[in-house]
Formats: sequence, C-alpha cells, structure tokens
Amino acid sequence: MTIKPYILGSVVARGGMAEIYRGLHVGQDGFQRLVAIKRILPHHAQNAEFAEMFRDEAHIGQRLQHANIVKVEGFDMIEGSPSIIMEFIDGSDLRAVLAATENRKMSPGKRPHLPAELCVYIVAEAARGLHYAHTRRDDVTGKPLNIVHRDISPQNILISWEGEVKITDFGIAAADRDFKQTETKAGIVKGKYSYMSPEQISGKKCDARTDIFALSIVLWEMLTMHRMFTSDNEFEVIEMVRNCKIPIRMRDINPSITEELETIVLRGLAKDPRRRYESMEIFERTLRGFLAKLNATLSANEVSLFVKDVLSDRRDAAREEMRKILTSAKLKASESGPGAPPSRTSLELALDSGNQSTSTLTIGRATRPPTSVLASQNPQSLPGFRGTSAHRAVQNKQYEQQRMQQKSGRKPGSSFPFIPAAMVLLLACAVAFKNYQNAARQALTLTVKSSPEIVRIKINERDHANGKYVATPARIRLDPGLNSVEFSRDGYDSEKILVNTDSGIPKSHPTVKLKPNATFAPVRLEYRGTDPVTITVNSGFYRQKFTQQQNIFQVPDLPSGENANIAVISSEKKIISRCSFTPTNTSERRPLLIVIDGTKKGCEIVGQQKKDDRQ
Repeated sequence: MTIKPYILGSVVARGGMAEIYRGLHVGQDGFQRLVAIKRILPHHAQNAEFAEMFRDEAHIGQRLQHANIVKVEGFDMIEGSPSIIMEFIDGSDLRAVLAATENRKMSPGKRPHLPAELCVYIVAEAARGLHYAHTRRDDVTGKPLNIVHRDISPQNILISWEGEVKITDFGIAAADRDFKQTETKAGIVKGKYSYMSPEQISGKKCDARTDIFALSIVLWEMLTMHRMFTSDNEFEVIEMVRNCKIPIRMRDINPSITEELETIVLRGLAKDPRRRYESMEIFERTLRGFLAKLNATLSANEVSLFVKDVLSDRRDAAREEMRKILTSAKLKASESGPGAPPSRTSLELALDSGNQSTSTLTIGRATRPPTSVLASQNPQSLPGFRGTSAHRAVQNKQYEQQRMQQKSGRKPGSSFPFIPAAMVLLLACAVAFKNYQNAARQALTLTVKSSPEIVRIKINERDHANGKYVATPARIRLDPGLNSVEFSRDGYDSEKILVNTDSGIPKSHPTVKLKPNATFAPVRLEYRGTDPVTITVNSGFYRQKFTQQQNIFQVPDLPSGENANIAVISSEKKIISRCSFTPTNTSERRPLLIVIDGTKKGCEIVGQQKKDDRQ
C-alpha cells in the first residue's frame, strides 16, 4: 500500500467555488513538508468551466515567482477534486489581523488601531508583489502577460509570523489571451463588491490601476479601522462603488492621520483611472517615500512582533493543527508499511521547541552512511550522523547482527536464530502502535459553557441539537482530531473555539463570552394564571417555567426593532397560545411589559399594538 502524496488538514478558508486546507505533502522517501491546498468544492468538481478556471489560476500562479506572492507549486487531483498546491504560509491573513486589533481592550475614549507606519509598510510590500505580476512577461516570447489580480482585499493579503507580506488568490486574474485559456466574458463582474474599482463594477475593461484602487481601499480601512464601502443592502454598495462615494474623511475618523498621508490614499482612490498612480511601482515608491520622511525604518521584524502579539491565540491553534496533520501522516504511513516516513520528524521537534522561524517549513532527508562503515563501527557514534529514528533503528539492528556474527563465527545472512526475537519485537511494536492509535483517535465528550447561557452551537460547521437554542453548561460529543465549536446568539457576535481530542483533554472548557453587536430592548413577562406553563421566546432564545408563585421574569437582551414571538406551552407540552411583538425604545428600568393571561389563553402587550394568535 502506497502513501497518499497529500494529506488534508482542516479548512482554513472557504469561498463560493473552493476551499483552502492546511495539508502535508508526503514523499515516498519519507520527505515531508507542509503545503496549502486549494480544492474545488465537491459539488463544483464536475463543472468543466470551473475546472478550467482552476487550471488557469494554477498556470498563472506558477509563472509568478516573487517574495511577495504566494508560490503555486502545482496542480493535482485530490480526493476527486481539482486542487492547486501552494506554498504554506505560517501566519494569517490581513482581515484576521484587523479583526484581532479591533477586539483589543483599550482605555475609555480610545479606539484600537494599527500604527500608520506599519499600515503603509504592509501596503508597500503588497504593491511590490503586484507590480511584479503586472509587468511579468512570457519567458519564451517576451510578451507582457498583462496580469491583473482584480480581487485585492484583506483576505488575499497574507502575513507570516515572521512579518513577510504576500499576495494570494489570482483566481479571477485577467491575463493575455495567448496565455490564459478561459477569458472573463464581457459585462460579467467577479470579485468582492466592496473592494472593486468603479470601472470593474461597471463591467468595463480593467488594468493595473484597478488593483491600485483596491489596494488603496485596503490602506484606507487599515488606517481608519472602518469598512469603506459597506451597507446592509448589496445594491447600495454597488452604487457607492460605481459613484466612488467615500462616506467620510479619514482624518475625521483617525485624527492622527496626516494630511499628506490622506492625500496619498485619496489619489489611489480617484474615480477616473487616469488620475490615479500610473503604476503600482509609483504607488509603492510614494509610500516608501512617506516612510523615509518620517525616518521610519520599518522591516519585517516590526510586522512580525505586531502580528504575533495580536494573534497569539491563533498562532497556538495553528501549531496544534500542525501536530494533528503530522499525527495523521504518521498513522497513514504506519498503515502503509515499508517506505513510511519517520515517526519523529524535525518539524515536530521544532514545534516542541517553539521554533517556527520560516514561513515554509520543510523536512530534509538525512544521508545514510554506507554499509561498509556500518560493518566496522556503531552508527550512533559516527561524527555528524543525523539519521531519522527509522534509519537509526535499522542501522542499530544491522550493527548488532554483525557484532553477534563476529562472536559466533556465523556468516552474514545466517540470522535464523534471531527471527523469533524479531517477531516478538514486531508484535510488541504493533500492540503499542494500536494502543497509541486508539488513544489518539478517540472521540471526546466535552462540557462547554457560554455567556449568555442560552446559545446555538455548531460543531465542525454542523448544527448541534438541530440548530435549536440550548442552555449551557452543555455536553457535546466531538469527533477524533481537531474540532471547531461555534457559539452564536441573536444580537451577539459568534465565537469559535478549537478542541483537539487527540490528547484526550480537556473534559471542560473555559466560559465562552459572546460580545453584543446590537441595541437591546428589555422585555418583562408577567404570567397571570394558576396552572404552571413554560414560556419560550423566539424558539428557545429565552425559555422559562412560570407558576402562580414565580410569575415575573425579564428578558434583558432581545434585539431592538426585530420581531419576536412568544409561545405558551402547557404541562402536557401543548402550545396553548402565541403572540408576537417588536420591542423598541425600552430600558431595564422601563421594559416593555407583556401580560400572559393563563385563563384567557392570550397575551396583552402593554404600550404597543397587540398581535394575538390564540389556539
């Protein structure tokens, strides 16, 4: 049985057409290296047009060899889906850096932000990579390839833990007809509306200045910590972009931004492409000139320190995911028999020591000493010997056999007396491996807690309890390996934790606190009746048992202005009445009062129009 060349880890990003995995490339000789694998979603795998676009992206990527562009290494079929094999960037995308910065705790009256010099340096590095792509020529003919990215956004700018800035995802890049096999049809708009140029969103021809506009949006958002083109209505976003309607001045949001820097950004955001920078190179030079005037001698080291600081938790989670991938590789290799990779790799040693100094982690193959050397001396004593554990085991065995043969006078190869011992050793190893495998692959029941206590839970993107609200502490069952557990509640930002069951711990997890993202309108429920009932609000968002003695409860966090529903359930678990209402302009001192009449089986909404549905 042969080793599969690629082992998929967890999904790190997912779009409408493809998803990106952490992965491991395993060679037949035991060589291993981490890679990123971009794979077409299964339901698109048989679509010929998607497959051709995917192949085009791989072809474009392989021609772009630059320090500020994620390297594309190949194109392959993995588990039945076309896949692009890319350089593994040990770090994060810019969107996650911005989100983590925004969530940092600040003193009252202060807003979290990135240092302006750091923002300018990151964008200048991205501009350097894009200029290379824009000016790339065919290696044979020397003709310009005319590559335009057309999908620049914070998600497509990656930053490694060592501070390297790299552009990724040339999935909708336009290139010269002689090179690119599938052309984007006229009038069809592809990309993210909020980061498009006016000409792109209008379906007009795009050139390098389109990427300048998009990268200027990214810089605007980094400096202000606000989205530039945003609205709840998609059509409004399109109109804002088409008219180049910038909602607010940068210095009104962040007074520390200088007039010169604002002028630099606004030139890149000119509605007319002819008024923007002539090339990405000129944009980059302008940004670096601004840094020079400030005597800001930034380097990748400053970026590295900042990113490691704001994303420390994510970095630890990524390291655990690497361990999971390596564990999977070892298990599959052990099942594959001879030729498997070593059970202990230099990458694992690096993870144990916390040494992650490069964005692309590779594992070299050790050179094995010749047999003539093994016949005369112990390989462990050889100077500079750095064989893998698998090599050392084989070499030690050969050395011991040769030493015993010399004592007994037996010729090499007559090792029959040692076969029973070898069989016992192999049996012991098999039992030990089986025990290890069972321990590593066991499922885990975890007790989770949250605040607020009633939440919806997703486990590995699947709804827990059929998507209904559940009260925590709650016990959930997780699959073997790394699991994502997401908590959500109306009016709050969702939160996600990662739990690796390979270690068998923990049995419980610290309380997950959800952050409000809405204005709340408290509501007081008052029950008037003799028979006990259970009252639920919004299908379990709030659930409480009411009796004649305990008949008043307050719901503190219903989102203001959103329709809410009440169901009154009898002790026989039958719905005896319903009513709906919209809480607005209330407070904890003066909440909206809803009286639930147990005898009339109805609701009275005090101070608001009543919508009563009796059963």
